[in-house]
Amino acid sequence: MSKQIKSCEKLSGALSFVTVSLLLLGIFLSFSGCGKVPIKADVRSGDAEPLTVMTYNVYVGGSVGKVIATENIAELPAAVSHLYNSILASDFPGRAQAIVKSIKPYQPHLIGLQEISLIRQQSPGDRITGGTVPAEEVVLDSLDIFMTALQMEGLNYQVASEVENIDVEMPMFTETGIVDVRLTDFDVILARSDVEITRSMSGNFTAVLNVDPLDLQIPRGYTAVDATVAGKTYRFVNTHLEAFTQEIRTAQIQELADILSDETLPIFVVGDFNTPAPEGAAYQLLLSEGYVDLWQTDVEGTGNTCCHEEDLRNAVGDYATRIDLIFARNLEPPASILTKTVGDDPSDRSDSGLWPSDHLGVVVQLW
Repeated sequence: MSKQIKSCEKLSGALSFVTVSLLLLGIFLSFSGCGKVPIKADVRSGDAEPLTVMTYNVYVGGSVGKVIATENIAELPAAVSHLYNSILASDFPGRAQAIVKSIKPYQPHLIGLQEISLIRQQSPGDRITGGTVPAEEVVLDSLDIFMTALQMEGLNYQVASEVENIDVEMPMFTETGIVDVRLTDFDVILARSDVEITRSMSGNFTAVLNVDPLDLQIPRGYTAVDATVAGKTYRFVNTHLEAFTQEIRTAQIQELADILSDETLPIFVVGDFNTPAPEGAAYQLLLSEGYVDLWQTDVEGTGNTCCHEEDLRNAVGDYATRIDLIFARNLEPPASILTKTVGDDPSDRSDSGLWPSDHLGVVVQLW
């Protein structure tokens, strides 16, 4: 549910890896105020497989913000109808195939996905008359579609953990009458089949956005697992912070930092943070808690990840801000680290000509 941000910078050279090396001592203890990792020459060790993690906001398919911004209740069904039609027009089955194709070259051990959506409907609807019967007819199950797309590409992943965020049902007008539409939003962690998963947990933040005109709360959450790769265990956390209010967003990341404060395992925290790097308040808060932003930029790229136009049909991919991030803490300095954005080349478009998502995915590989 990320805000559409008009782009002002073009991300160039994002298809090429940024090859860097970490200094051997103290880089995760002293961050010189910017949370960046010093760059050295490439020292990857032979053919050893890197630890690979990824984050991707796959996009619900329309602007939820336009519905939330509706102040006149009489206009709500029309706003819901517009969102519903936008979601269907965004062709998630085709976009899922495009996203999976961008994942395949890296085959991450762990993937954090945001805006995994379950769309259900009920006809005739009863919400507009005060009814409470939930809509159960499935229109689109993006997790099922995504897992099928992975299998079709020969990629073996499992759902390691998930958290349910907002679950809201609203009326819309159609040619045949009033229909209720129900949107349930999830954040999901996928693990490659050879990754051992334990200690799965999830939860919703106590800080939530209240939309008073609609008598609506928008919960956000996090999900986490212990993942063992090549005999080493990591804590992997995925989240999607509040998009519309900095105060709530910052409170949510503080809550997550407090939950993880006593964690001794190496930690990766990934997601759509909705806080612009490096000046965002939530971003700076994580740095103050000892986390390191693993993104490394070179002279050809900014690492910006947001956003395409709502309909995903803009001709040129311009990205104005970097909000899809991968942080680490308690991590032993690797010999080498590579970072990359995906979903930003015209060849990444779906067969129907749409960008895979309104966001770019971010990959980090550590040797």
